[in-house]
Amino acid sequence: MFSASRVEFIGVLPAWETREPLPPGAVPLDKAYLGACARALEHGGFDRALIGWHGAAPDGLQVAAHVAQQTRRLGLLVAHRPGLLAPTEAARQFATLDHFCDGRLALRLVDDGEPQRDGDFLERGEWHARSDEYLEVLARAWSSARPFDFDGRHYRVKGHLAPLRPLQGRLPIHCGGASPAAARLAARHADCYLMAGEPLASVAVRIGTVRAAAARAGRAGAVRFGLSLRVILGASEAEAWTRAERLLAFASRGQVFDDCLWSGLDGDSATLVGTPEQVGEAFAAYHRLGVESFLVRGFDPLGDALEFGRTLLPRLREQIPLRIPVEAFAPF
Repeated sequence: MFSASRVEFIGVLPAWETREPLPPGAVPLDKAYLGACARALEHGGFDRALIGWHGAAPDGLQVAAHVAQQTRRLGLLVAHRPGLLAPTEAARQFATLDHFCDGRLALRLVDDGEPQRDGDFLERGEWHARSDEYLEVLARAWSSARPFDFDGRHYRVKGHLAPLRPLQGRLPIHCGGASPAAARLAARHADCYLMAGEPLASVAVRIGTVRAAAARAGRAGAVRFGLSLRVILGASEAEAWTRAERLLAFASRGQVFDDCLWSGLDGDSATLVGTPEQVGEAFAAYHRLGVESFLVRGFDPLGDALEFGRTLLPRLREQIPLRIPVEAFAPF
C-alpha cells in the first residue's frame, strides 16, 4: 500500500535477459534473470516494477506471482490489455493475486501490440469505449455488495457478485495515451495517468488537459500524473554523452530539449542524459509541473537497476521533496 503523498519511482521487469540495442536473448522466460532484476529494484529503493505486455510475452499475472515470492515490499504494476478476458474474470484473477502479493498489485491498462493475433479484431476507434465499460465492470466487481447487472455495448453482465475483493479494496489503475479519448478514459477511471517522456512544455499541456477532463467527470484532484523516462548516467556530463553516442550509432538522428532530454532513439525513448545531479534537476522540474510518479529505465535492465539504486534514486529523493510528510498519515 502506497501513500498518495509520496513521489513514486517505478522500474521495469523484463521476463528475459535483454540489453539494448542488442536483440533479446533466445529464451523468452528466464526466472533467474527476472528474480535478479526484481531484487535489484527492491534493494535499490524502487517503489514498483512494471511487468509489461505484448502478444509474445509470458503471462504478466503469473510473472507477478513469481516476483512476489522473490521480494518483500516491491509493488507490482501489471500491464493488462482489455478484450482478451471478460472483465469479471479479470477482476477475480487480479483480486486473487493481490492477496498472494500482500496488497502490492496495481493494473496498467495498455492498448498496444497486435490484438488480432489473440483473436481481438475490434475497430481501433472502439477501443476506448470498450475499455471504459471494462473498467466500470472491474470497479463494480471489486466494490458491489450485491449482485449487479451491466448492459453495455461491449459487455453484458447479469447477477454478478464477487465475494473475493483485492486485499487493498480496489487496485490502483494506471492509464496512458495521448489522444483526447485516452485523456477522457483516464479522467474517468485512472488513479495515475502515465505519459511518455516529452519536453516540459508538452507535459504541462497534457497535465492540464487531463486535470480539466477529470474535473468535468467529477473527479477533480483524483488523478495523479506519471512520466516514463529513460536515463543514461555518467560520472561527468561528457561521460554520459559518450554513452549516449554509442547508442546513437543505432539511430538515425536525435534532438535535445530542455536541459538534458534527448530523443535520439526509436520508440518510447526520450532519455535524460547527464550526471546524477543533472538528471535529478530534470526530474525535479517535471515534479514541479505536477508529476508524482516516474517510470525510470535505461538500456540494460539489471545493470541499470543496480546503478540507479546506488547513484540516482538517493539523489532524486533529496531533490524531490514530499508534498506531505508520510508521518502525517495515521495508520489504518
